[in-house]
Amino acid sequence: MAYCIQDDLLMMIPEEELAELTADMGGGPDPMVVEEAIAKADGEIDAYLGVRYTLPLEGIPAQVRSLSVEIALYHLYSRRSVMPQVRRQKYEAALAFLKLVAAGQALVDGAGEPTGNSRQVEEFSGATRVCDRNGLVDW
Repeated sequence: MAYCIQDDLLMMIPEEELAELTADMGGGPDPMVVEEAIAKADGEIDAYLGVRYTLPLEGIPAQVRSLSVEIALYHLYSRRSVMPQVRRQKYEAALAFLKLVAAGQALVDGAGEPTGNSRQVEEFSGATRVCDRNGLVDW
């Protein structure tokens, strides 16, 4: 299930602008291109949320819907190689927040309880090294 729909994008930009970003032959917005951008956005979101939450999410929290819209719009603008500064900033802010979530430093309201999964580096020790690239190590 997608985290946002075309109507959510249309709340952020006019329909004519969405058509310019998606329709290769003119006319209205191309729903296939919109769906592809949303799928890319949702994939990015899931990559970060999956570290802390069980996927798929039970519902779609408003925060996740908003992230999906911002990231999808970024992908649509980058498709045309025309990137307003505000779109780049919103995309970078969305990724920064998602990184905080994955690191366990932020929560997504309404996404359920964090699973406790985290990417931690395990420390270990072993026997003393007896050789290196040059051969045996002098004791």
